[in-house]
Amino acid sequence: MTTPARSPHRAWIEIDHATLASNLAVIRQLAGPERQVIAVVKANGYGHGAIEVSRTLAAHGVERLAVATVGEGVALREAGISGPIVVLWGIGEPEAPIAMAADLELTVYDQAGIELAERAAAAAGKRAALHLKLDTGLGRQGSDPGDAIELAVRVARSRDLHLAATFSHLAVPGQDDAYTDVQLLRLAQALDGMRSAGVDPGLVHVAASGGLLAGIGGFADAVRPGLALYGLVPAWAGETDHGLRPILSLKALPLRIFELPAGDAIGYGLRFRTTQATRIATLGIGYGDGWPRIHANNGSVLVHGERRPIVGAISMDGLTVDLGETHDVTYDDEFVLIGEQMSARITADEVAGERRTINYEVTTALRDRLPRLHLPEVIAGAG
Repeated sequence: MTTPARSPHRAWIEIDHATLASNLAVIRQLAGPERQVIAVVKANGYGHGAIEVSRTLAAHGVERLAVATVGEGVALREAGISGPIVVLWGIGEPEAPIAMAADLELTVYDQAGIELAERAAAAAGKRAALHLKLDTGLGRQGSDPGDAIELAVRVARSRDLHLAATFSHLAVPGQDDAYTDVQLLRLAQALDGMRSAGVDPGLVHVAASGGLLAGIGGFADAVRPGLALYGLVPAWAGETDHGLRPILSLKALPLRIFELPAGDAIGYGLRFRTTQATRIATLGIGYGDGWPRIHANNGSVLVHGERRPIVGAISMDGLTVDLGETHDVTYDDEFVLIGEQMSARITADEVAGERRTINYEVTTALRDRLPRLHLPEVIAGAG
């Protein structure tokens, strides 16, 4: 494979959209019939490229997209994405008119948020679609379940607002069944109270990727996967093959291949010193691209289907690999930092373990200066 023309320093990301579509099909099967999919594409599609990922998901019939910020939603609209988009976090006063102009659905959980949305909708001459979020035990944002009925009635009585959905988020799905059951009970009781008050809660959604894989929330109308779309799973679910496959690979070509005599050292701080003569390859990816300094003398890459260790410090723009006895590596050979090569594989989970973090952080950390090659070519302008 030749170097992508867009690559500033010979490192790039490949995104497999055929596998993305396959993962969506697996998610629909896990969710069951009649259940909608709200696809979470926040944080640049978990580092995979929100616009391109959204186009593929929309082309394959996903019912809704979800983002974290108004800016993320506006970027999708400007790219021609026309389907429903919900902003999962609360917004501030300056963002409200922007959200209305972009026809974004907003999350609310208190009177102040409802009034903010109402003013913006009235000023825009629109009826705003709201998702009422309940804090059933995660403790970040959301209304107390006991306040849900009052808030839902407030939305239902407004001519400028529409209660499109009611939802919550689980803290420990698949890990603490007792705590999860309490969360689900609180949500169910609030929904019953809303319906008894004559208010339709709209679309009910509670299970994100973890809840989906744990088979939780069967009473809901929709699932809200993020991580699973990209073929990744929470750490606790890693022992089971759900049929999901990673869609991201991270690759590089060598910028320099050179001999390093025994006893010589390389990199900032001279953190790697050879015990015998070896060959070193310099790759043009570093912490400025989202490959952090914790990988100094920590981790490996694939070349010719074999693992070779990362050695020395990680620079802002580069890292070095000990080729050892692999003497036939050339400047045309791909190095794989995440992904498969021949029969070998380095997963985002493995990289996360080297960083003492989670796979979510590995992919979302990958910076925009790494070009993303979307394969096969995505459908432009899908609604």
